[in-house]
Amino acid sequence: MQKIKLFFIFFIFPFVVKAQTDFKQDNYILTKNLWGDSSKFGTVKLYKKDSIQVRWVPFLNKLQYVQAHPYNWNDGAMVPAKGWQQFIRAGVNAQWKFVEVQIAPEMGMAQNQLFDGLPLDADEVLWRDYYRFYNFIELPERMGDNPYKKMSWGQSYLKLHYKNWQVGLSNENKWWGPAQRNALLLSNTAAGFPHITLGTSKPVNSRIGNFNIELITGKLTNGGWLPPSIFMPLRGNQLFFPKENNTRIINGINISYQPKWFSNLHIGFEQTHVQYQKDMTKWTDYIPVKNILHNIPDDGIIKPIILTAFYFNYTMPEANTTIYGEVGWNLQRTSLRNWVLQPDKGYASTWGIKKIFTTTKKHYWELLGELTQVQLLTRAEQFSTDIPTSWYLGSHVRQGYTHDGQLLGAGVGPGGSSQTVEFNWRKNNNRIGITGERRVHNNDYYQLAYAASGQFKQYYVDFITTLKVDWRIKKYTIGPRVSYMQTNNYQWEWFPTKKTGWIPGRDIQQVMLQFNLQYDL
Repeated sequence: MQKIKLFFIFFIFPFVVKAQTDFKQDNYILTKNLWGDSSKFGTVKLYKKDSIQVRWVPFLNKLQYVQAHPYNWNDGAMVPAKGWQQFIRAGVNAQWKFVEVQIAPEMGMAQNQLFDGLPLDADEVLWRDYYRFYNFIELPERMGDNPYKKMSWGQSYLKLHYKNWQVGLSNENKWWGPAQRNALLLSNTAAGFPHITLGTSKPVNSRIGNFNIELITGKLTNGGWLPPSIFMPLRGNQLFFPKENNTRIINGINISYQPKWFSNLHIGFEQTHVQYQKDMTKWTDYIPVKNILHNIPDDGIIKPIILTAFYFNYTMPEANTTIYGEVGWNLQRTSLRNWVLQPDKGYASTWGIKKIFTTTKKHYWELLGELTQVQLLTRAEQFSTDIPTSWYLGSHVRQGYTHDGQLLGAGVGPGGSSQTVEFNWRKNNNRIGITGERRVHNNDYYQLAYAASGQFKQYYVDFITTLKVDWRIKKYTIGPRVSYMQTNNYQWEWFPTKKTGWIPGRDIQQVMLQFNLQYDL
């Protein structure tokens, strides 16, 4: 067994996790937005005139144990790993006039124990199809062969503010769109990446409503993580092709609009563009909106990864309900005619609801639900003999839509889908809840490798039930989590016989534990 020394410093520095009203911060607690905060709590004024205000960023400690094989996402600098893992964040925020500086580094440590992957004795054709996917994305089963330890800038930034606008150099995580569990374009699944940001810090008012906008240009890390069995051959030919270690640049834009006539409605547009820096030879290559303001030429294989999405968020105060949706396409080029005739080509979506049930007492009940599918829908795409057109893969940018080996978008992954529901008892910042989730692994690979043979029972599916508590005690909040997971047909392993009926595949049960602790200084 691999071992790593975990520094349980939360016995020295207690940390808090605030009760959340959504999924997206349940595994990864974002730092507060402290700009313009008039609260004197935790503030130190260094000068009387034009004083510098200094605030502590809440200390955060997360401890996690995974019994059999990795699961979960939206956990930022944490990695998919078996065994014990710890995440630590601490920092300080300072403001002077229009300048804001935050130093909030993060450190992740994991045992990263060995676990079973795709069987080495699997048919070589299955390995061929496996590499048809993973030659075009850097999404390793395991982050190397040794215990994992990494420290980063985390949620650090330098920003300049002017009225409702801000510009800055940042390493923060970005979450775009209304999705709570699986944001299609930018989420907390990967760690933050260095980027330049320009946009609004508060909504900009106009005669037709309010607008928020953000533009980013950033640099993504190539982790160099290798997939399993890189020397696996097929008829004497190597299946794995090493990826070029070229710098990748991501450009993106996110615009949301709140109509003057529908104050409870928000609609938005977002697009991201990832390309090797060596192929970005013109200034127009850095324009974030492609195929609208700047078309991508048909010049061979030098093609970027372009993801486009539209979203809405509608609140019904009388019913204490919010519904939302995000729909996207991963097409580099299309036309209005093609889009009308075949809107399901390159399509993905997330739909969700949040509902509060009030009571005559001081507590209330809360229901959250979300459905996500990132699986290819058209038969031509599913059974293409060319490079798969799955979400987050790159035919030219072969690290795909990732940062340091983790997805930038929906954690359910290429070809995946999930259905999540949560029911909570809540009182102030306290919560006791239960979550149920069904997650289907890479059905694009399944369709290619298994569906044609008629093995319609061979889906690789997780069923997860999680009990969770967030409880505040003065400046502290503890957040324990206990999860039980049933995995059916692990790594698509199913053992058919001549008999008919529902024959079990390789099913695995495991327990996962998490303990969150944060402290507001």
